Amino acid sequence: MNTPRTTIILVRHGECSANIEERFRGRCDFELNELGRQQAEQIASALQKLSPTALYSSPLRRAVQSLEPAARALGLELRIEEDLTNISLGAWEGRKKADIAREQPELWDLWKHRPEELSFPGMESLDEVGRRARAVLDRLVQAHAGETIALCTHRTVLKPLVPFCLETWTPGRSPLEGRREARSAGGWFWKFHFDTASLSLLVHDERGYSLFSLNRIDHLTQVNREWN
Repeated sequence: MNTPRTTIILVRHGECSANIEERFRGRCDFELNELGRQQAEQIASALQKLSPTALYSSPLRRAVQSLEPAARALGLELRIEEDLTNISLGAWEGRKKADIAREQPELWDLWKHRPEELSFPGMESLDEVGRRARAVLDRLVQAHAGETIALCTHRTVLKPLVPFCLETWTPGRSPLEGRREARSAGGWFWKFHFDTASLSLLVHDERGYSLFSLNRIDHLTQVNREWN
């Protein structure tokens, strides 16, 4: 029997103050700022055209608020998935990135170039994030086989989730492992970019997951790009 084709809309939450202030967010529960609220309305307009049958969100307010207008417009319940929450970053949460770069230059260098290797007390590894997010997605795809669903989560969830789904990143192993250029090229975290309030589409069928589109922002009137 053929596997029904399921479409997954991956939504990165709208802008919050910590994005503009260049702070690590982690699980600090920031709300959307004014632009983020405008982006949430624009997300709603875009999702109406894609007609999802179910909406899921990280429990953090910036994600929930990003899908609330869509839930109202579509007449759908917004369901919370705890394992779509952002990465835990321990003592870095809420801190300005410039301060971390000055105080902990070696760890900052890992974050900038090889975050897959980064580890410190209270930090959840990117392997762990990718594993839990993929488990949520697998369960939701099974529950909504043949439908279109939307999930709102965070940049540091989406970045490992996509390569985990495409099986280009095996947990605990860089896809470049064993190659001489591996150290300079880094891993996969920085190979995918997700702007605030962007939409990306995965499709799941008998061949597994396929990436249909990445970082769509044509529905937005303004986006402030974040590179680190």
